[in-house]
Amino acid sequence: MNEILCPICTSRLNIRMAKGRISNKPFIMLICPKDGRHFRAFISDQTYIARVLEEKTRGMRDG
Repeated sequence: MNEILCPICTSRLNIRMAKGRISNKPFIMLICPKDGRHFRAFISDQTYIARVLEEKTRGMRDG
């Protein structure tokens, strides 16, 4: 997988799952590990997230 770098400090961004406070829907969060104020982004496309989770769980079952 390609690395995604923080535009401020060039650290490799952490990628993790998050949930909406009100909707409780899953999001994919990208955040700078050195300082969350540098860069923080959320992917909220539910179709894309479902596909990513499906591939992740399939990979865990196969491997």
